[in-house]
Amino acid sequence: MIDLEILLTVAILFAACLTRSTFGFGEALVAMPLLSMVVGVKDAAAMVALTSIFNATAILLTTKWGHIEWAAAGYMLSGALLGVPLGVYVLVNVPESAVKFVLAAVVISFALYNLISPTMAKLNSNVPGFGFGFISGVLGGAYNAFGPPMVIFGTLRQWPAQRFRITLQAVFFPVSLTVAGLHSANKLWTPLVVKSFLVAIPFLIVAAVVGREINKRIEGARFSRLIAYLLLVIGALLIGTIVRDGLGSAG
Repeated sequence: MIDLEILLTVAILFAACLTRSTFGFGEALVAMPLLSMVVGVKDAAAMVALTSIFNATAILLTTKWGHIEWAAAGYMLSGALLGVPLGVYVLVNVPESAVKFVLAAVVISFALYNLISPTMAKLNSNVPGFGFGFISGVLGGAYNAFGPPMVIFGTLRQWPAQRFRITLQAVFFPVSLTVAGLHSANKLWTPLVVKSFLVAIPFLIVAAVVGREINKRIEGARFSRLIAYLLLVIGALLIGTIVRDGLGSAG
């Protein structure tokens, strides 16, 4: 019999995969705060890395590769691969409460960025993608939060939606493989991680199909704002768990 922990984990991974399939990013921003409250940050990071590989594969196999900005992807990937080991070191060695706090800050900041939608200057070069990629790699190695820096870079480059979505996957796929490999080397693939991911696979397939259809039919800006509001709530809940755990340990 599947216990409540597994059921909650699969439900969260389904929601995260649906978000990623719809927009091309965002699964970690949905999954990491919620999973960290259910299974802890380290197990959550390992689960999301495996799910990210699945999601990137599904999108790459169902979208035309001609839309990929290969030069930009190369710069972002190079920077990300340098940042990932530092991020994994943070995950393994830094106290979980600190990781949760930084994750909450990332989630809330990204949600506010989406809601405020500031007018930003256009970048005419792919070279800065290296710096954005490095920051993405650090966040990804620690919290699987690859998306925010790369999303900001893609926004600055003013890519059309389809090009934006597929180019990110060209970076996410190899970086997620690297992160998952480092997680395995650091013994983060616990029995709970493996079991939860295997149970979730059929639901991830459904989420990938549904998300692709939503991407075709729903006006993206409105749905993106709803997701941003949800992320604000999740970030606040995560900070609440940090405060609760701190008060519990103090008592």
